[in-house]
Amino acid sequence: MRKGLLSFLKYTLSLAIAVFLFWYLYKDVDFKDMLAKFRKANFTWVYLSIALAMFSHLLRAWRWNMLLEPLGYKLKSSRTFLAVMVGYLANFVVPRMGEVSRCGILKKTDNVSVSRGFGSVVTERVFDLICLLIIIGITLILEFKRLNEFFLNLFLDKATGLEENFFTLLAIGITFLIVAIVIFFFLKKNQTFLRKNKYYNKLTAFLRQLVEGITSVKKLKSQSSFWVATIGIWVCYFLMTYVMFFSMNSTADLGISAGFIILVLGGLGMATPVQGGIGAFHYLVSAGLLLYGISEKEGITFAFLLHSSNSIAIMVVGTASLFISMIIPKRKADEIYGDS
Repeated sequence: MRKGLLSFLKYTLSLAIAVFLFWYLYKDVDFKDMLAKFRKANFTWVYLSIALAMFSHLLRAWRWNMLLEPLGYKLKSSRTFLAVMVGYLANFVVPRMGEVSRCGILKKTDNVSVSRGFGSVVTERVFDLICLLIIIGITLILEFKRLNEFFLNLFLDKATGLEENFFTLLAIGITFLIVAIVIFFFLKKNQTFLRKNKYYNKLTAFLRQLVEGITSVKKLKSQSSFWVATIGIWVCYFLMTYVMFFSMNSTADLGISAGFIILVLGGLGMATPVQGGIGAFHYLVSAGLLLYGISEKEGITFAFLLHSSNSIAIMVVGTASLFISMIIPKRKADEIYGDS
């Protein structure tokens, strides 16, 4: 009961933040005027952006297969694609729920261990974070002055607050470290007793499988294919953002460096713990476009077009993927582990 209440409160809070950010950003927008701008947009570029996004999801499914293969699962990309799309759909309901949801779908369709599957997803996220940091580095080189101005204005007050509360934060960090050390030595000292507890055994088994999934990257048959897929995903992310510039007259003259900035800010917006990045994505993208002289009105119109077009595509394909995954038969063990 208590766990359910906490989950409900977290969901409600994240939804409230998303709604507030979206309302605050669009409260003064004339939606009739925005719809008129949409009618003038060149939707050839919008459809191309959606196609690039879908191709990135297919690459993600292929890369996930590579991580699962060393764990004993030889799967088809079509089935992992279904799970990936259901995961993206789940993120519109509960933030960060997609990672768990897609592992659950693959458990149903292909009997893949949830813990091993989740471990491989963690590995994916680690490499995605590395790629994002590299792209941030490239963007800093290309547009240091603009990015410095943006983040300085955005975080100056927060940085001042952190400086004033440095010793409080340090004390909290030391306390957590001490608690972690105490727990570690307690578990080590009482291992014999704890091994008799079935819940402890289940937890340790889950953690072992999780670690096995995370370290699966070391056992890849083709490291080059993994990196081709990883780089391909992020190239698609960049292109789906960049080509969207050409859909509106106000952004059509923006260059590659602007594409990198919007990719970084949009990625940070999607990473925020709100449903589908709603509000946060729109705010960061429109703020980034201000750095290039794009008016706030045009910026939030562009952000809305980019986010909504790809969100609708995810909802349509994700819903279809969920339906298909519910009706397709579960693969047999010899089909999963054998040659396919």
